[in-house]
Amino acid sequence: MARIILIHEGAVLKEFPLNKERTTIGRKPHNDIQLDDPTVSGQHAVVLMLQNAYVEDLNSTNGVILNGKKVTRRQLNHGDVIRIGRHEMKYVDGNAEEFESTVIIQPEKGSADSAKSTYTPPRKFQVSILTGPKKGQVIELVKPYTTLGSPGVQVAVVARRGSDYFLMPMSGTGNRENPPKLNDVPIGAISQKLKNGDKIEVAGTVLQFGFAG
Repeated sequence: MARIILIHEGAVLKEFPLNKERTTIGRKPHNDIQLDDPTVSGQHAVVLMLQNAYVEDLNSTNGVILNGKKVTRRQLNHGDVIRIGRHEMKYVDGNAEEFESTVIIQPEKGSADSAKSTYTPPRKFQVSILTGPKKGQVIELVKPYTTLGSPGVQVAVVARRGSDYFLMPMSGTGNRENPPKLNDVPIGAISQKLKNGDKIEVAGTVLQFGFAG
């Protein structure tokens, strides 16, 4: 089943199943997802479960940010990050999630052990901290999303989509004059696919994305 994962300052607060056509988001208690945040409108947005899933801004004061870009209505894809006020909401498509976690192996005829001999486990990735007080520490990318920064200054997220990883900005946090950078280039509002050895700069700290182990 599709669901929304509510995140605040990098911590998962709650999961909300999208089991009806309209799931409302806002500050007032009658909403399905209530956000205790003065920057959020009383009824701010809605997630619509039609043939596809959509997020729609209900004429809110401060808007809806999807993957770093302000939107009024947009179709949701598995792994998308919605930002409303100081909260992030990750959209999880249950079918896509199940597909990601399932490896189907079709052995060759006449070879019962061929699956064992041909299967290569997926590579694991990590982010190594190269500068700052936490230099030398390693962040293993074992979750669907990993925020980079510190409480109140989390300005980017590494999102896993299948076997690939992407760097995405988190709108509304950090310093606009010092945006997240990938290989010394500001990433802007569009997510960027990561490759082994890429350098990431977040809030003045330099990290390196690469293979684990």
